[in-house]
Amino acid sequence: MRISKTSLLIALMVTMTAFNLRTIAVAIGPVLPSIQEELGMSQTVAGLLTSLPTLCFALFGFLAGRISELLGLHRAILVAMVVNVIGQVARNLSHTTLGFIEASAIALAGIGVINVLLPPLVKRHFPTRSGLVTSLYTTSQSIGLTMASLYTAPLAIAFGSWRGAYWVWVGSAAIALPLIVWSVLQSRDWSGGARARISLARVARTRLGWMMAVFFGMQSAQAYGQFGWLPTIYQDAGFSPVEAGYFLAIVAGVGIPFSFVIPNLTARMKNPVGLLLVMTICGIIGYGGLLWNPQLLPWLWAILLAVAGAFFPMILVLFTVHTRTAAGTAALSGFTQTVGYVLAFIGPFLLGALKDATGSFIWPIWIQLLMFIPLTICGTVTIRSGMLEDEMKDDLR
Repeated sequence: MRISKTSLLIALMVTMTAFNLRTIAVAIGPVLPSIQEELGMSQTVAGLLTSLPTLCFALFGFLAGRISELLGLHRAILVAMVVNVIGQVARNLSHTTLGFIEASAIALAGIGVINVLLPPLVKRHFPTRSGLVTSLYTTSQSIGLTMASLYTAPLAIAFGSWRGAYWVWVGSAAIALPLIVWSVLQSRDWSGGARARISLARVARTRLGWMMAVFFGMQSAQAYGQFGWLPTIYQDAGFSPVEAGYFLAIVAGVGIPFSFVIPNLTARMKNPVGLLLVMTICGIIGYGGLLWNPQLLPWLWAILLAVAGAFFPMILVLFTVHTRTAAGTAALSGFTQTVGYVLAFIGPFLLGALKDATGSFIWPIWIQLLMFIPLTICGTVTIRSGMLEDEMKDDLR
């Protein structure tokens, strides 16, 4: 089937936008000690900072459907990206802990909206190629995450401050804006398809919605615990900030090929539970290694955690696999990410509080390990479920 020029440009827009969806969050970890020192930030407040992405993603993910209904899908994404850039600029100019957190929240609000709206955008423009396009944009997201992990600390050293490194990620987000503006000019849906909108309350009455929400919440809690605290765990074990940033970059970088392969495999396999179990086992061994001896094979523990990180691209394609329409995808994405990020919010904050209380990362790592129990159970049920619209058929009007 021939792909039109417009479809190719939409795919490029989605890919460039996705590149910036995690840079602002993952760039915190490699320079967190420097931020704490400059702003006088405690470990508990730092834990709140590393939990902030999940809180903002939950709140603004909940509002994303309504925003899309009012502005249209493409316009909502444009406004969200502009808000993200403004928030990042304000964060770089802040000189207090409160100002830094407030500006970060503004930037993350934009990302929270985009998180929810990209899956239905893919479903709308690529209904028969959603697995491939999801693979492309999750791969781009992983590349952005990897670059932020790998280069934030060296850039901070080169510029003499973490602020200099953060300006690079502001520029990255700004570069995506022209294509998003083009997509708005090409779109015709000012209403965003409001007539076809499915409320989150309807999704809340389905088993699929809740199973996927817990599945998503547990993997997000683990992921943001990694983004925020993994470099500090390695530094606590005796590695330098740059070395710790490299290990986080390994987690992100090794995840890049999985971000491309897993969505396609998940979309094509009748029962990808085996993939989920492999990722679970790798994650358990990875965290177990950090608990046992982080200095022995630090790169191996990072690689295994990278394999476990493929839960995320798997879930993104499940939004399209388990729905028949773009409206269904938007509703399932919105409900899952709203509830899931609420569940995930407690993760990084709890890790910081436990580190403050015990002076060690032993209990925080155990918390990460225990999350695999509900994650694996709910993930298995999600994969074996049917279509969202079929579960809702008695409720739809």
